Amino acid sequence: MSALFGIGGGVLMVPLLMTVFPQFSMQMVAATSLSIVIGSALINLTYFIRQKIAISYKGLVLWSAGMIIGVQGGFELSFIFHPNVIVGIFIVTMLILAVKTFLKLKKSYQVKEDVKVNAKDLAKGTLFCTLGGFIAGITGIGGGSIMSPLVNQLSFVKQHQVAVYTNYMMVIGGVGSMIGYLSKPCKLMLENTFQVGYVNFTLVGIVIVGSFITSFVSMRLRGKLKRKLADLLLGLILLFVAGYTLVVYLL
Repeated sequence: MSALFGIGGGVLMVPLLMTVFPQFSMQMVAATSLSIVIGSALINLTYFIRQKIAISYKGLVLWSAGMIIGVQGGFELSFIFHPNVIVGIFIVTMLILAVKTFLKLKKSYQVKEDVKVNAKDLAKGTLFCTLGGFIAGITGIGGGSIMSPLVNQLSFVKQHQVAVYTNYMMVIGGVGSMIGYLSKPCKLMLENTFQVGYVNFTLVGIVIVGSFITSFVSMRLRGKLKRKLADLLLGLILLFVAGYTLVVYLL
């Protein structure tokens, strides 16, 4: 998911964890999901670094700082908000992103011209990433699904750079929130697993190993998948996840 579309696996992991482990609190779901997202993003970054895709490190530093601030704010509020509010934020976010993705299908796809890094886009990107980090800290979706379409709107960011930026920020922003989740004591501890605070590292390890295996296929598909088809698939996935999460939570 994150290699193909630049979005984090948290989009799928949040409803999946809610289904398989209904006893998990939303904070535990978010913490485990974010940990998985960090691991998957690190795997993707090893491939991106090998491909030597050029990015603006000035933008990366500013946007990562914005995301860390947003993630910390979302993390603290997740312990205040009612679970219904957190699930509602997740579902609404998925629906908005799905609609936005479908609307983009009607527009003609044009290759962006080379544009120099400018202060306006740097400031706009920082604001976007703070918002993305805030929602990520509350819901555990990682932030990539939110920031991928937002970062793509910046004039100097080209399509092939979006996944690189978002994977970097998923790692940097996610690590910031992990400190909080690891340091807080959790009432629910799964037997025969290794868990620290709200993060169950046994579950995280299993999923990350699976992500490592499938990443080889994802990277090959990334270069062959047409952008319009990729956007269509992304929109359908987001729409399905929103509906599925609502059904799972209501049952």
